[in-house]
Amino acid sequence: MPDRSESKPNKQLAEGRAQRHALLLIWGVIGTIGVLCMLYGQYQLGWARASAGWPVVAGRIITSEVTAHTDEEGTTYSDEIEYVYTVEGTEHQADVVVIGGHGYGPHRVVGRYPLGAEVTVAYDPDKPSRAVLEPGVESYEWQTWGISMLLGALFMATLFNFILRRAMNEEKNLLDHTLIILFKTIFFPITVCNGNVWVLGGMIGLAAWLMTLELNPVLTIGLSIFVAFYGILWVLMLWIRFMAWGYELRDRAMERQAAKQKSTSEPEDTE
Repeated sequence: MPDRSESKPNKQLAEGRAQRHALLLIWGVIGTIGVLCMLYGQYQLGWARASAGWPVVAGRIITSEVTAHTDEEGTTYSDEIEYVYTVEGTEHQADVVVIGGHGYGPHRVVGRYPLGAEVTVAYDPDKPSRAVLEPGVESYEWQTWGISMLLGALFMATLFNFILRRAMNEEKNLLDHTLIILFKTIFFPITVCNGNVWVLGGMIGLAAWLMTLELNPVLTIGLSIFVAFYGILWVLMLWIRFMAWGYELRDRAMERQAAKQKSTSEPEDTE
């Protein structure tokens, strides 16, 4: 007869592993999308570089406007730029300002290419319908998005995998030991100051002062990373302390109010 006391933990362990694998799969998909964005960005970058040698013709802006998109998260703005040009008697229409995406703000690009403006258009001689207003300009927007998604997915997958493995008391592997050492190293300054926000603030202030001195560039970069990273942690620690202090004041006020109501509601003793 099977021991039910042993089968139940095994079932929970199997379910926990299945959930962990599902989360890793999700982050893996996000990371894969990031890689595809990077590859697409490199593909676009090749066309952007090739466009520097394309022939040019005169063109005219036929659409130049800023559109607003409102949803639950707020209002975002985007630009719509369209232009026409003629190649060997055939008129074409395109909307590409920079191959791979431009870094201009919507209002800036509309001001740069107003409605009716005469522009110079570079077109692909092998495919005249492919054109660009700013040939040879390299854009890395897709690569930036891809790298951000990939690194974010790797970080979250590693973190969740570590947390869930520890929650299920699985045997530590090399990655677990590496992360433990990394966490201890990262939070070493906080451990040294015993979580005292003022001591940590003094360490950050000292590092910021050392940045103003003419030190070795390696030290300056290291101090900059220290100030940026631990500065954010310091602000978060201050915020947590502030919120805890606020809740404590609220609880005290509620206790005093309850005690006052209790004292007024109790009947006075009569002889």
